[in-house]
Amino acid sequence: MMKPFHFTKTYFNLLLFEDAKAGVRVVINETPSINMAEEEYSLRVSTRFISGMIHKDYAIEHHLPPLKHNFPHLQFKFHTEEIGQFRIRIDVNNEEEYRQAILGFIYKIKKQIEKLENLSEGITNKILVVELVNELENEENVLNNKILEGIKKCNVEFDMMENNKIEKLKQNALLIEFFGKECVDLIKSKKT
Repeated sequence: MMKPFHFTKTYFNLLLFEDAKAGVRVVINETPSINMAEEEYSLRVSTRFISGMIHKDYAIEHHLPPLKHNFPHLQFKFHTEEIGQFRIRIDVNNEEEYRQAILGFIYKIKKQIEKLENLSEGITNKILVVELVNELENEENVLNNKILEGIKKCNVEFDMMENNKIEKLKQNALLIEFFGKECVDLIKSKKT
């Protein structure tokens, strides 16, 4: 029996994709959960471009106390852009809202994987069950609202906060697409 919070078996064909010729590697790692109140949940997607040593990590996670970040959040690491790691808190009222946020995250990840098509043709279909992921557009809208709400209510947590990171965030096309320009502008306005 599949755990209620176990999405890789449904929406992903592969959890590890590597195209040595193109120098692309994508790793999906999920820590499933039966009950969000009692277990941690994590869905992480890492992309690596071997030739340029470009690393991008995307995650949606929920940790339990006493960990530092014991609330649902989106977490990102963008090594090469010198942005580093940052977290956006998303407030969820119940498990259904969290499920929608996770599914919205999967839809957003599809868009990031599609960007790799120019390096490795067919990568999206190899990694994702595209027909099912395409049905998650409404869940992406739920997540977008949670992201905007989270940025308005809470500060974005940067591991090492420097004003130049905000400028780099504002210039990063992938992040603007992932969050939306309004969210990126809001982050900048709260930090300056």
